[in-house]
Amino acid sequence: MRSTFLRVAALAWAALSLLLAVHWFAELGMVGFPDGYVTPFARATGPLLHLLASACLIQGLYFLCRALLGKGFGVPDLGLQILIAAILTVAPTLIVWNCPHSQTCSSAYEALTNTMMDDGIGG
Repeated sequence: MRSTFLRVAALAWAALSLLLAVHWFAELGMVGFPDGYVTPFARATGPLLHLLASACLIQGLYFLCRALLGKGFGVPDLGLQILIAAILTVAPTLIVWNCPHSQTCSSAYEALTNTMMDDGIGG
C-alpha cells in the first residue's frame, strides 16, 4: 500500500513537471509574438528560463523513471527529492515569470541592471 502511494506521488510529480516544462517551452516559443519585438527583460531572462524549463523536463523524466523502475521508496527520501526539485526549478521560474508584476522584484531588477523594467506592457 505504501509503495503504491509513493509510486503515485512520484508519477503525479513527474506529470506535473512534464506539463510545466511543456507549458514553459511553449511560452518561451511565443516570446516576441505577434510583432517580433522581444523586450529587454525577455532577452535578459530567456536563457535562464530555458535552463529552468530544461531542468524541469529532466526532473520530470527522472521522477517518471523512478516511479516506473524504482525499487526502494521511502517517504522522507521521495518527499525531500520532490521538495528540492520544486525549490530548484519551479520556484525560480515562477519568480522570474511574475517579476514584472512585483514591485520588489522590479526594483531589484532595475538596481542590478541599471535599466528600467521593460516587459512590453504599457503604452
